[in-house]
Amino acid sequence: MDQGIAALIAAGFGLVGAVVGGVAAVWGAKVGAERSAQATRQQVQDQAAAEHGHWLRQQRLEAYQNFQDTYGELVRLTALDDDEHLSAAAESARVMARWSSRIDILGPPNVAELADRVTSTLTIRLTAAIAMHRMNSGVDGEPDPEYARTITDLHEESAALTDSWTMHQALFVEAAQEVMRSNDS
Repeated sequence: MDQGIAALIAAGFGLVGAVVGGVAAVWGAKVGAERSAQATRQQVQDQAAAEHGHWLRQQRLEAYQNFQDTYGELVRLTALDDDEHLSAAAESARVMARWSSRIDILGPPNVAELADRVTSTLTIRLTAAIAMHRMNSGVDGEPDPEYARTITDLHEESAALTDSWTMHQALFVEAAQEVMRSNDS
């Protein structure tokens, strides 16, 4: 074989090797870029999930704290039997219901259900206390005996709810604490 042909064959193999090497380098760069892009997407998704979890915990903490604060205020005001305090208690009940609605949205469901139970039992108690106070103070004039008996019975029955709302409140606090300790959203 003559040296010119040997050089041409060597050059051909060199060219084929360069093309194969170039293709392999491009393919390797493409695979590396795809893996890098996937890792970046995953990192962005993980960061977004972590930020959402943090935001949700902050929102829940605010709702739980405000619900608790309003609960304490409502219990204190309901125990005082005069127009000014019962009127303030009615406003506190409205505020507490708004926080309970927010807890319904923020969850989790077991905490929302307990907040609803606390709100319901306290609202019944407050309504009975207001009706009893109005009847006893003669605001609506002399009550019909049947109405007076109904209001008195309602007030007495609502007093029995104290254990219920106290129990639900304790369960609410326990469930809220569990949610706030959890790393899950």
